[in-house]
Order: sequence, then C-alpha cells, then structure tokens
Amino acid sequence: MQRDAFDLKWEKDYKFDLLEQLERQFELAVWEEAVALYEAALERQPDNPEYLFGHGRLLEMRANRMLRLAAQRYETALRSDSVKEDYSWIGGKLHAQLIKVRGQLSENRKSIDYYKKQLSVCPDDPRLYCYLTQCYLTVDQVPEAQQVVEAGLKLFPDYALLVYYGGETHSRLGHTEQALQAWERSASLDPQLIDGRFSRAFLLEREHRLEEAFKEWEHIADFMERYGFHDDIAKRELERIRKRLTDG
Repeated sequence: MQRDAFDLKWEKDYKFDLLEQLERQFELAVWEEAVALYEAALERQPDNPEYLFGHGRLLEMRANRMLRLAAQRYETALRSDSVKEDYSWIGGKLHAQLIKVRGQLSENRKSIDYYKKQLSVCPDDPRLYCYLTQCYLTVDQVPEAQQVVEAGLKLFPDYALLVYYGGETHSRLGHTEQALQAWERSASLDPQLIDGRFSRAFLLEREHRLEEAFKEWEHIADFMERYGFHDDIAKRELERIRKRLTDG
C-alpha cells in the first residue's frame, strides 16, 4: 500500500467536530452519534489510522468515565456502615478494586491521599498501612512505602500482611536478606498468606540460589495441594528448576 493511500490530513468533518466537542464536554448522546459515524467510516476503510485513532479515543473516553464511576461506587461502599460491620469481609475486595481502578486511570495520587486521610482517622487499623504501602509501591515511591511499613510495624509487629510488605520494600531497595527474612516471617505468622513464598522463590532464583528456590516451590506445591488449588504452576516450576540443577 502506498504511503499516502489514505490521504491523511486530519479531515475536519462532522464526526471530527463531534470528537472535539466530546474532548471539551462529554455527553452520552453525542458520544453515541460519534461512535456510529466512526464505525461506519471504519467499515469503508478498516485500516485507516485516522479513523482508528478517533474510534479508539471515543472508547477510551467512555471507559475512563466508567472507571471513575466504579471508583466512586467503591468509595461509597467503603463509607457504608454495613461494610464496616455486617459485611466487613467484602472490605478487602473493595479496597483492592479501588486501588486497581485508580491505577488504571493514572490517579494513584488520589489513592495515596485517600489512604493517608483514612489513616489519620483510624491509625489503629493495620490494613490501612498495607493499602497505603501498596499505593506507594504502585508508583515506585519505595522510600515512602518503607516509612509507612515501619510506622505500621511499630504498632503491629506481628501483622502478617504488613510484614510481607516490609519484604517488598526491602526487595525493591536491594536488601535481599532482609526481604527474604520478612517474607519467611510473614508466611510463619499466617500460613495461608502464600505471597511471601512466591516472592522468596522468584528472588532466590534471581540470586542463583536454586536449591533454596526449589524448596520454596515445594512449600508452594504443598500449600496448593492442601487447600485444593488446581493449578500446576508449582509443579511446572519444580520441574524447570530441577532441570536447571541437573544441567548445572
């Protein structure tokens, strides 16, 4: 196909005007009309990069609005007394989704501010230290994450998930032994918190400590079998590392 086959010049027709209008102010009816026009244009020229850009931008606009609405729903749920009392079990899921959605929107700063505020209100909740740590780690602000972990561990030295995040911060700062020790301790404090085992296995292999990594995967395989997880990842990793050990 010739380079100028589409005669690209950002044709400023009606559908382009609608796209520009939506960039300034979103209206669902206008969005639906613009989508229909771009889809019709793509039926005629399915490889036209200008039409593909316009259609993609329209989808992105709608997706971002839906994600922001999702974040609002999660925050509303977290403010609910029923979540704090009768439905406390769903709180962790709501926090996880809120952090995830804010990340997808590149709004991690909002998550950081949100959990800093929550901590100022409830400094005796160890979970909030974990959520704020996770937010900082998402944007690779490791020293800030470590400060939160250290503050939390002073109050809750045996809270397994916080100990686990201590391992994460140590690992990212290059403190290998401290990270391995923290992950081992998190698994000892809460045998059902398997995350530290995975982290230890991967880090040990990166450090070329294959025999130790092999033992970690044995722990993980035992865990998977004990709790009925039908996932062969541990068995595959054991075979792969066994082969590396055999091949030297």
